[in-house]
Amino acid sequence: MDLKQILKKNRESFIKKWFQAAIDTYPLQTAKVLGKDSNRFDNPIGAVTHESIEDVFDLIMENFSQETLEKALDPIIRIRAVQAFSASEAVSFVFALKQIGENFIDGSLIREFDKIVDQIALASFNKYMKCKQEIFLLKATESKRRIHRAFERAGLVAELKEEDLLGSKNS
Repeated sequence: MDLKQILKKNRESFIKKWFQAAIDTYPLQTAKVLGKDSNRFDNPIGAVTHESIEDVFDLIMENFSQETLEKALDPIIRIRAVQAFSASEAVSFVFALKQIGENFIDGSLIREFDKIVDQIALASFNKYMKCKQEIFLLKATESKRRIHRAFERAGLVAELKEEDLLGSKNS
């Protein structure tokens, strides 16, 4: 049996265990809540986590690119990027897949599976860094707006008129 057949045969078990491993990265009380219900309205983080894990798992049974992996990982990583996770904690759930795989995959295929998990981890880290960059840019832009508004209220900044702009061009 090849790797993809093993993954397809054990899909539900993989997903269930991987979801639990992702939930277990949260504090105990939070993990209990997130693991209870996969209803999008009652438990949006748990539902998004489960859906993302399913999407990524389905991708690894096909031919995938780093871009498609990042797209599938986007919802779960985006959530973890705004939470109090460090970069390593945010992507640590991916490595749990290696331990899960050891239960289903024999020694001759485990190396191939580990390479796939490493690709998922790299895509997760790339997505995490992109999300953090977006957050930083949003915060920086909002800070600039607040400072500019404060200066305007204090009369320290005046709006430039078109003739001011034209006059400075002719100088």
